[in-house]
Amino acid sequence: MNILYGVQTTGNGHIGKSRYIVQELKRRGHDIKVIFSGAQQKNIPYAEVFEPYKIFKGLTYATENGKINYIKTAPRLDAFSYVRDIVTYNAKGIDLVITDYEPVSVQIAKKNRIPSIGLSHQYAFQHDVPYPQLHIMIRAIMEYFVPADFVVSVHWHHFGFPILPPIFPPTHIEPQDTPERKCVVVYLPYENPNNVVKMLKECPSEYDYFFFSDVNKRLQNDNIHILEKNRQNFLNHLSYSEGAILHAGFLANSEAFDLGVKTLAKPIAGQAEQIANAMGVEQLGFGKQMQELNPREVWDWLEMPPIKAMHYPDTATRFVDWIEAGIFSTKSLIDMCEELWSQVPIPSVFRS
Repeated sequence: MNILYGVQTTGNGHIGKSRYIVQELKRRGHDIKVIFSGAQQKNIPYAEVFEPYKIFKGLTYATENGKINYIKTAPRLDAFSYVRDIVTYNAKGIDLVITDYEPVSVQIAKKNRIPSIGLSHQYAFQHDVPYPQLHIMIRAIMEYFVPADFVVSVHWHHFGFPILPPIFPPTHIEPQDTPERKCVVVYLPYENPNNVVKMLKECPSEYDYFFFSDVNKRLQNDNIHILEKNRQNFLNHLSYSEGAILHAGFLANSEAFDLGVKTLAKPIAGQAEQIANAMGVEQLGFGKQMQELNPREVWDWLEMPPIKAMHYPDTATRFVDWIEAGIFSTKSLIDMCEELWSQVPIPSVFRS
């Protein structure tokens, strides 16, 4: 098949999930063209996997100090460029559009009457999953932001709905020496790093804190180790950590739960999806949430017992099987969900 694949670049979760699926589609001989749009216009990780691709402005938001900055967001809402990219894209020969919550590709599909499949964590919020009541209008906007013909959602649990397990690249852990002290991983890219370090200085001193940030070399401040951002190094440290302090994005938390690592989820203020994710972390018993950088919250969270490793199945390969079968129905989706979730442990809060 000739497939147009749209990838939202706000955060790394969409890119990580799409990379794995695009690789599998290409491996099976499908011709894939990719559209990127969103916040991350430069330095897209693993960009070579997605070639050939185009980068469009799309629609996105600006963040600052862990909050959405609506004043800076407004200039990014370039409706003219958005419409122009949809109208001028040459979709001749495209058989199917798959969109990972990327709005330009799905509108290209509608304009050219091409069937479209939406695959995203955001679509899970169409179901009765943890979600903040005060953001009900944003929930409706999210539902219509990328209106694909048939939508497929992913989450850390199915909550009794046809929702798939998380999709992320295979987790490879390099051989590690057993650490002498208990460790905590910290990755909060939308926070002011000085504020993060200030918080960690007031946290239990018997832990080593490995803080992944925008640095060019490893730095150390007593028991706080500041490391350059690197996915493999992050996973290596995560594999033996007592827990991880993260934003409430989907990918990093998924990788933690897969390994059996509890998280303290700090949502980006004003970002409804992250607020909902933080609620989900707590309701599933996978960790706790905190709304501000608060060392007291860290102390309380560290008292929480370990969680069971979820060992999520290879959802991406099964999803590609489903795409190739071409039977896009609720029944086929339910069958796929039941098959995959049968391989996943039930979270402790749901066990009788």
